[in-house]
Amino acid sequence: MRARYIARQPIFDRGLKVVGYELLYRAQAQGPADVGDGTAATFSVLFEAFVELGLDATVQGVPAWVNVEPAALASGAHLVTDPARVVLELLETTACTPAVVAQVEELRAQGYTVALDDFVPDDPRTPLLDLVQVVKLELPAIPPGELAAQVAAVRRPGLTVLVEKIETQEQHVEALASGADLFQGYFFTRPQVLSMQSVTVGTPAVLAVLSQVGRSDVSMQELSDLVGSDVTLSQKVLQAVNSGFAGIRRRVDSIHQAVVLLGLERMRQLVTLVVLAGATGKPHELGRESLVRASMMVALLRADGRTPAREVRDAAFTVGLMSTLDAYTDTDIATVAERLSLTPMVRDAIVHHDGVLGGLLATVLAYEADELPDADAARAAAAYLEAVRDADARWAALEIDAVPGREPVGA
Repeated sequence: MRARYIARQPIFDRGLKVVGYELLYRAQAQGPADVGDGTAATFSVLFEAFVELGLDATVQGVPAWVNVEPAALASGAHLVTDPARVVLELLETTACTPAVVAQVEELRAQGYTVALDDFVPDDPRTPLLDLVQVVKLELPAIPPGELAAQVAAVRRPGLTVLVEKIETQEQHVEALASGADLFQGYFFTRPQVLSMQSVTVGTPAVLAVLSQVGRSDVSMQELSDLVGSDVTLSQKVLQAVNSGFAGIRRRVDSIHQAVVLLGLERMRQLVTLVVLAGATGKPHELGRESLVRASMMVALLRADGRTPAREVRDAAFTVGLMSTLDAYTDTDIATVAERLSLTPMVRDAIVHHDGVLGGLLATVLAYEADELPDADAARAAAAYLEAVRDADARWAALEIDAVPGREPVGA
């Protein structure tokens, strides 16, 4: 577990309605932002907002405004976001080069809204005004009484003008009179720091997924099996899909369904984001135990020669895997399950042991505690042995695939 932080500052329209939140990098709960690497900060903000906290919880339905640099855009990090839910702000350090012009044109073609941040008079990025949809005027750089002229100078058809760093009532009045569209600054509110406790993802799992998603012949089934081999990576995938990540608005309960909905490209972006945001950590035996529990759920489903439907098997595996998250997070399982936004069936199975899947989980837990009646113990023991073999195979494949320099299996 590690504490992670992100700050947000609201953006208002002329009627003082919040129409967006700018998301800001924070390395600690208090003090300066301390941004050493702008690209790394971009990855961190995206990870915190879209994976850890969840976009809906971070911005409550309005667009998230995120500072980006050309290097972050070149990596494709922005592609993890639904274009309708984000505004990409080009920092003042961004030079107006042919490569940047091409990037902005590509972003527009992909459906993204692009803003120029901290725009000042005689700004060298002026040619980009004809390409972006928003310009943020840095008020301290504009002499008193000249804001209206600056708004008029940058105004283009379809271009939204935002005045930022408003700190006094007088500045707000001048900004309104200038004809600007949006407003931001300490006069309204200072950035609010949001915090969360983050579970680290096992490094072998992440590296193994990265090695597999790059294969041209990788199948959705292979990828879902690999993601399902690490409980915390599975958690982050489900959490991301169920919290507005990539614009997917339906609820999902299984890793297979999540990977199918995300697709190979989005999955590659998500796992890359996890790595670059520094969310990885050393694997623990608890990961293997989680796999055993998940596999035992499926083995019990298959007992007595039954052949359950794929979606039922997927849900059973998910319930078993996610049932260990209380041990990972040192948090009550009900709180963890609620954060995942699972459907009532899966949530109630994990938290209350309700339904068929909940009954299977209760059997697994009773077997682990050596509390099953003799009549049920033999059946559970057979399922456990099958689960151990399956979990060992998954764990071994996970560690082999993660060895640096080794060709991925099937490559």
